[in-house]
Amino acid sequence: MIDNHSGDGSGERLENEFGDFAHFIFTQENLGFSGGNNVGFRYALENGFDYILELNNDTEVEPDFLDKLVFSIDDKPEYGIAQPLIFYNGERRNVIWNAGGKLIAFLGLSLTKKEGKTDLSDVRSEETDWTTGCATLIKTKVLREAGLLKEFFFFGSFEDVDLSMRVREKGYKLWFESEAKIYHSVGNSSKSKTKGKEGFLNPIVHYLAQRNQMIFIKHHTKNIFIPLAVAVQFGKMLLYSIYFIGRWRLQKLKMAWKGFADGLIKTYHD
Repeated sequence: MIDNHSGDGSGERLENEFGDFAHFIFTQENLGFSGGNNVGFRYALENGFDYILELNNDTEVEPDFLDKLVFSIDDKPEYGIAQPLIFYNGERRNVIWNAGGKLIAFLGLSLTKKEGKTDLSDVRSEETDWTTGCATLIKTKVLREAGLLKEFFFFGSFEDVDLSMRVREKGYKLWFESEAKIYHSVGNSSKSKTKGKEGFLNPIVHYLAQRNQMIFIKHHTKNIFIPLAVAVQFGKMLLYSIYFIGRWRLQKLKMAWKGFADGLIKTYHD
C-alpha cells in the first residue's frame, strides 16, 4: 500500500489497522499517479515477485478476480499483461466502465470498449490494444524489459497507454479477462466533494489530460500521421472551448489550451 504523501493521516490509520496484512510505504512528496505506482513497482521488482498488480485505491474487487487474472496469462508466454472487466461502483455496479482498450494508432486515440453498456452477452475475453492503470496485472519479467511508468505524465491518463505500447514493442500481447471483475469509483481522486466556481473537477486535470494526450501522440504516432493527429486534437479543443465558454469555466478553458500547447511544443523524456 503506497501512501503518496496524503497528508491527512489516513495512511497511518490504515497501517495501524491492516499493518499485519499489507506492507505500507510512505512517500515524502506527492509523486503523482505514475510516480506513486512506480514506488510499488520498484518494491515488487526488488523482492522477486512473479507478478505485479497495479490497482487503484478507489476500487472494490470480487474475491476471485486476482486468481482469474493470473491464470488467464500464466501459461501464455506471448502475453505480458492482463486486465479485468471493470464496472462503475455505487448505484451503477451493473454498468461497464472498461472492457479493454482500442487504439486508433494513426491518430493517437485510445478508446475504451463497452463503456456505459449493461449487456454482457457480447463481452468476452480477448486480446486488447491497451490496458487501464486502474487495474493491470503485469508479469515482472515483462516490466523489467519495458520499463516503469513514465513519471513525466504525473497524473491525468496516458501513462497506462504508453506502458501498454512499450510492452507491445517488446513483442508481448495484452489480454482482457472478462471473468475477472472489479468496481471503480471513477474520478474520486480528481473531483472535489463540493462544487466550486469551475465545477467539481480541478482545472489542472484538464491541463494534464490534454498535455498527456499530445505527449502520447509525439511518442507513439508515426511522423507522417502526427499533423493529422494534432489537427484532430485541435478540433476537439475547439469543441471544448465552446463548452467551457458556455458554462463560463474560463480557468478550465485556459488550462486545457495550456496543456495542448505544452504537450505540443515541449519535450518530455525520462
